Amino acid sequence: MDSKHRHKLEQNALAKWLIAQYEDWVRPNSSWLGYAFLGVLIVVAIIIITARVNSWNRASAWKQYYAALHSEQAEIDLELVANSTSGVVGVYARLALAQRQLAEGCSQVFIDKARAITLLEKAIVAFQQVQKKTSDPLMLQQAGFGLGQCWETLAAARTGNDLIQAEEAYQKVADLWGDDFTGLQAKKQLALIRQPSTRAFFVLAAAKAVEPTGADDFKVEFDISDPFAPGQAVDLSAFDQKTEPDGQKTDATPEPEPENGQE
Repeated sequence: MDSKHRHKLEQNALAKWLIAQYEDWVRPNSSWLGYAFLGVLIVVAIIIITARVNSWNRASAWKQYYAALHSEQAEIDLELVANSTSGVVGVYARLALAQRQLAEGCSQVFIDKARAITLLEKAIVAFQQVQKKTSDPLMLQQAGFGLGQCWETLAAARTGNDLIQAEEAYQKVADLWGDDFTGLQAKKQLALIRQPSTRAFFVLAAAKAVEPTGADDFKVEFDISDPFAPGQAVDLSAFDQKTEPDGQKTDATPEPEPENGQE
């Protein structure tokens, strides 16, 4: 028997078996099979609808995030997005919120210490929440380095163990991502804050009482022995824009060189 005839017989045998199965099992249970097929269709439809709704929700959440990022009340709007949105959009909003609080806290540390401390403590909570809600290495690096910056700045605003906390945060980033840009920056900050002169600076800064002040009455004071000791305020308006710090004019005409044989 050649292969062609053998294949035809096998096909006939398979057809007979399928017909027998249909007569013995499919036809008596046709109603149940119809319900099962309908159930499968419903499940597939639910999956498709859910995927489309989730896609629409993500697009809407990203729009809210970018709108909050450029809002005039960005801190309030970013916190609203972070609290009302789950997933990666919420984490991005929380990270952006923490970075804004950190930046504002740094700007206030020598102007209004109480406000700076409040902002930096909020930023610490936000950075820690980012660490709990994501496994993305880049976001974890930013959150870890941001924590180090928060603790480091707090060391200039109050006495305590904030500088130790900053070292621990920077060290963790350096250990986990030592070859990345953020890890290298963490190593630099570790080397800096471990210097005795830097620690002395933080002690002086934390001990210095700073009263809240406005931009109009803010004065810059200089004292070589103690950068935070009271001194004479510098009147910046007394400086001529056309003069150098040593009093020599930048546009002064050089004196003519003496002719040969003359001194």
